[in-house]
Amino acid sequence: MVRRLMWRNTRSLHKRSCGLCSKALISMYSDEAPVYCLECWNGGAWDQLVNGREYDFNRNFFDQLRELFKINPRFYAYKFGNVVNSEFTNFSKDNKNVYLAYSVIGCGDIMYSEVIDDSKNSLDCYGVNKVDGCSYNVDCEGNYNTHYALQSRSCIDSFFVFDCINCQNCCLSNNLRNQQYVFRNEKLTKEAYEKALQELQLDTHSGVEKSKNYFDLMIRDKAIHKYASIYASQNATGDYIHNARNIKNCFDTNGSENIAYGVRVLQSKDSMDVSGAMGELSYESMGSTGNAFNNAFCYLTYENCRECQYSLICRNCSNCFGCVGLTNAKYCIFNKQYTKEEYEVLVPKIKEAMNQLPYIDSKGRKYMYGEFFPYDMCPFGYNEGNAHDFFRLTEDEARHKGYTWRDREDRNYKITKTSDELPESIKDVSDEVLNDVIGCPNNGNPAFQCTTAFKIVPNELQFYKYKNLPLPRFCPNCRHYQRLEYRNPMHLEERHCMCNISSHGHSLPCRNTFETTYAPNRLETVYCEKCYQQEVY
Repeated sequence: MVRRLMWRNTRSLHKRSCGLCSKALISMYSDEAPVYCLECWNGGAWDQLVNGREYDFNRNFFDQLRELFKINPRFYAYKFGNVVNSEFTNFSKDNKNVYLAYSVIGCGDIMYSEVIDDSKNSLDCYGVNKVDGCSYNVDCEGNYNTHYALQSRSCIDSFFVFDCINCQNCCLSNNLRNQQYVFRNEKLTKEAYEKALQELQLDTHSGVEKSKNYFDLMIRDKAIHKYASIYASQNATGDYIHNARNIKNCFDTNGSENIAYGVRVLQSKDSMDVSGAMGELSYESMGSTGNAFNNAFCYLTYENCRECQYSLICRNCSNCFGCVGLTNAKYCIFNKQYTKEEYEVLVPKIKEAMNQLPYIDSKGRKYMYGEFFPYDMCPFGYNEGNAHDFFRLTEDEARHKGYTWRDREDRNYKITKTSDELPESIKDVSDEVLNDVIGCPNNGNPAFQCTTAFKIVPNELQFYKYKNLPLPRFCPNCRHYQRLEYRNPMHLEERHCMCNISSHGHSLPCRNTFETTYAPNRLETVYCEKCYQQEVY
């Protein structure tokens, strides 16, 4: 999983120029390989086979593929479909007005979010679907005008809710179903609720921080936690799984079946060891999407790629082996054209050669046929990819494991205001703040990819004013890592249900076991499916 997630760079963007037309681009690549804009990439004005070469059986496969990968043009960012006014985004499909948001599908007017689908007019969210007018939602679905929500669905006009479903006008509450005007898990009249909400002063930074502190303690000490966020699914293990069946050890998986060891898997089936997948019969691949079929050991094979192996950034290709940057190609090896008969004879010979002459990296790890790309072939530093989000390492730790690391560029921003100088209440914020360069309190901390400073953009300020919420104090990257703290690690452990209620029809305590991302030393109260359903629903 780590090796694949190292190749999934969603957030690290760089200023580049198109290798053909010189158009200014915001690209996910910073290395020397040429990048092409969308128009040039799809325009067909370049010979995609110009760098093709014959396979050298006296050298190992991965060294040769690495050479081709370094010189062949790439699509500058992973965007497809109808992407409008969304320059600062990546892993983006069919979006409009998206800014500094990543892994976004079918959205409009989204900022500072990641893993967000079919949503609009929202910011600072993670792992959400079909939300509207929301902020600081994590692992939520169908919420409207709801802020600081965790694992909640179909909530309206609510604040600081955990595991609440179909609730309206609720605040600082947990494990609610079909409720209205609930404050700190106590049912109130409409008038009493509105008074309690007003007293929180959520238009101020201090008011939000005070409520957030209560919310965090509430989640830890008072809430009941289901062993995993799995719903509308059958025979599933992992976490954050929705509308799926026959799922083993997967995370962020939706609308899929027969998947094992996957991360961010959508509308897929019969696949294993995949990240960022949308297709069928994918294996050991990252970003095999868009009706992909029977691809293995691939990186960004999209829009109907079929029967491809060890290929990178290919579109609508079939039967390609060890290819880079091809479109509408068939029966190619190392970007060299073959007949169907020649291809079917040569590929088995290359596979055999990969086993006879494996690639060995600096740590002595062998890479033969059947292995994903070596760590040291990855074009991104460990600190740039999604692996760093969920398996955090220092630079020394990463280099010790033989992973690449990208040094951050010097950021010489002329900070005009520190975050603690921002107005306490959004009511006191004028449009002049749009001109400020605000210093982030984390001051460039590499653990959070802190940008040291940030700006408030017009649409963002309009959102805060309309929602009556205070300005943020940290840069978008630091806020991203703050949201990730509400997610459990992608690691499963077996433990017992903690239910001790006799009316649930079991011995005391409940002895049901399950696989969960809640480690045994965690302080939260974690229930099995049966006890959770009896207590919460």
